Amino acid sequence: MNYKEEDKKYVEAGGRVSYYDFTEKEIARVVKTNVKEVENSDWRMLIQMLYPTNMIGSGLFQPILVFRIGRNGKRIDPPIEAYNGLDDMSKGDCLLFRIINHIEKNSDLKIDESWYKLKEKIMEDGEK
Repeated sequence: MNYKEEDKKYVEAGGRVSYYDFTEKEIARVVKTNVKEVENSDWRMLIQMLYPTNMIGSGLFQPILVFRIGRNGKRIDPPIEAYNGLDDMSKGDCLLFRIINHIEKNSDLKIDESWYKLKEKIMEDGEK
């Protein structure tokens, strides 16, 4: 559940790219927080956790973009994934669900109940 220094160096090799370090301690701090109080920087860290060797960015039309990084340290267009938000449903899945599942599968961290309530609400609303 901790980032690898070699992944960070790989993603940041091109210069102007930020890597959102994640550690089990920081992840534990975030997931025990009410989901409505989680800050943008913490969401970036959790998304980086899902894509440890990719660049996390944003675009004009979609706020969450995930890019591969080339050997030269530059992002490779187009993005490999693009989301309108953490609750952007596609084929019964979204980033929030993937974050919860990843944490449950790879740790014993306790996730605040508000995360599961939001998950239920997203499932009820379904794909738009």
